[in-house]
Amino acid sequence: MERGPTPPQGRFLQRSLRILTLAAAALAALVPAVASGELRWKRVGGTGVAAGFAGEAGSPAHGAWFSADGGQLLVALRSGKHWASGDLGRTWKPAEDGLVAAAGARGGSSGSWEPSVVRNPYRAGVAYALGEHLYRTDDGGGEWVNLTAIGGESLIGRWQAALAISSRDPSLIVVANSRGLWKSHDEGVTWSSLNATLPNFPEARFLPVRSASVPALSSRELGTLELIRTSAGPIWRATGPPNPAANPLPPIDAARSSMHPESLPSGYAVSHRVWRGGQPISGDLTDCSEGPRCRSRSITAFAAGGRLWAGTSNGRIWLSDDDGQTWRLSWTNPEEEAVTGLWTDPDLPLTALATAGGRVLRSTNGGTSWLDISSDLPSAPWRAVRGHPAAGTVYVAGPAGVYFSRADLEIPGPAGPWTPIRGDMPALATADLAIDTSRGRLYALVPGFGVYWTRTPQVDQALRVLSAADLRERPVAPGSLLTVIGASAVSAMAGGHPAPIMDRDRGRTQLQVPFAIGGRSVRLRLTEPGSVRTVEMAVEEVSPAIFVVAGEPLVLDAGTGALVGWSRPAAPGGTVLVMATGLGKVAPPWPAGVAAPVSDPPRPVARVQATIDGLPAPVLAAHLAPGFAGMYVVEVAIPHRSNPGTAQLAISADDRASNLVSLVVGR
Repeated sequence: MERGPTPPQGRFLQRSLRILTLAAAALAALVPAVASGELRWKRVGGTGVAAGFAGEAGSPAHGAWFSADGGQLLVALRSGKHWASGDLGRTWKPAEDGLVAAAGARGGSSGSWEPSVVRNPYRAGVAYALGEHLYRTDDGGGEWVNLTAIGGESLIGRWQAALAISSRDPSLIVVANSRGLWKSHDEGVTWSSLNATLPNFPEARFLPVRSASVPALSSRELGTLELIRTSAGPIWRATGPPNPAANPLPPIDAARSSMHPESLPSGYAVSHRVWRGGQPISGDLTDCSEGPRCRSRSITAFAAGGRLWAGTSNGRIWLSDDDGQTWRLSWTNPEEEAVTGLWTDPDLPLTALATAGGRVLRSTNGGTSWLDISSDLPSAPWRAVRGHPAAGTVYVAGPAGVYFSRADLEIPGPAGPWTPIRGDMPALATADLAIDTSRGRLYALVPGFGVYWTRTPQVDQALRVLSAADLRERPVAPGSLLTVIGASAVSAMAGGHPAPIMDRDRGRTQLQVPFAIGGRSVRLRLTEPGSVRTVEMAVEEVSPAIFVVAGEPLVLDAGTGALVGWSRPAAPGGTVLVMATGLGKVAPPWPAGVAAPVSDPPRPVARVQATIDGLPAPVLAAHLAPGFAGMYVVEVAIPHRSNPGTAQLAISADDRASNLVSLVVGR
């Protein structure tokens, strides 16, 4: 590492204050408000997805009409729901049946991907042709102009199903198609999306990752969906097709794929059999090798975690103990109701949860037997099940909402009563769940409305010791900042040394590990009002982690102190300041819990390096962050030849790598 001069005192102090402001605001946003005992849900992103069109895309829309006076815009969605807007799509409300019937009776367009022609009743000779693209003629059909094709793609999505023309403004048209709802104020010359507020979020499931600040989604319509932050706020963006290694499937398998499967681990695909890396690793698991009835049978749930588990549409659960070489039947539903959800954890290879019809099942012996733990859970076609081993909690989701129950996930026994998780989500129906165990968050996917999260006591109260940088479990290093979830400690000791408490609130404690700790493990002793709790922690000389707050890394432009992101990308040839912890002991020695000085702050003893997309990036300086305890600043130069777009940044200390974070690089 190059040892450059310490930047001017005032420059670093100003940046530190900016960092503190950013972190405080972001951390405040992580705490959900609870009023009068009611759970509060917060939406993540909106109802549309950035996917390369003239605005955010959604699920297919099948119909579009204007009311007789032109004051109401109506839309029919694939879900069968009708919505109305009196302000051209800024806000929506459920459409009244009479309004929908009256609009349809006026000759509104709805419901087909077949080519059709819609004439403009207010302008002679003007008509629109609806097909894969949208066309317009101004001379009664003599010449047609393609209004939506660009570079072999479409501005608004392919396969136009419906078109509505405003009686108030004949130049205003609205189109419903395979990517949602779109409007044009100039007869199709320019377009904008109506999906940003329309409850028409694409049908999706959470990708099966163990923990993430914001889970990614898999959508059959748009591929993999990830949350990005822009100057206008966070939005969902399509970043690529799911499971490219496993596609395409042969026609017979593609025809027997479930329309609503759970998301699959990378490289897997399922039909009536399991595929990995483009090759089948099972036979037909639906017990139906031929005949007309086989066309409707498929694998509807799948999980991988030490073992491979597969559930089918006719109520079978299969598992493989040898990575797909052989499969055995584990459970059969006598009613042949579909298995719609499977959950397992790599740390608990003998444990699995499943949903089938109105049942919730648990196995703690590797699928040898299953116990129905539904007890008083309402009978409903539950779509998803998730477990939280540390909290001893099971969650299910479906058309009746979200419920939880206390249940040991390692020892057989009955579950406790089931309790609904209510709150201020816009609808009860929930398609999928995800749990961020490190941050104590429960995510719910609400059909049409998008993704919501809340923090529930059942997850939140499980004691966990995490890196304060990214709230992940990792070994501690001398001087590391930790966040303890599930405890509000008034004092702490680590290895017999005081561990200064930096902050505590609502069952959380932030503390700094003493620089004096050593050995391979250390016992953390937490003193709370009326109790003492202890936990063993693995120790490494260094355990680097880059700070991530609300999903956004704390990486700042070295020249301005502004947070690097899509609105302010890093400049090739420029430098960035990476905020980190876990870089270990410093020289000269510095006491834990004391803010680092502005002048000549101590530097880590370890050799600090950085990479961008796996390639070395020069480290100009590394030292404790002035004005803070336990935080380090690493100044990294951006290579002149860096490609514009999103890159992966990491730092390392004595060759031990940190977490990877996204770095937006400009031109």
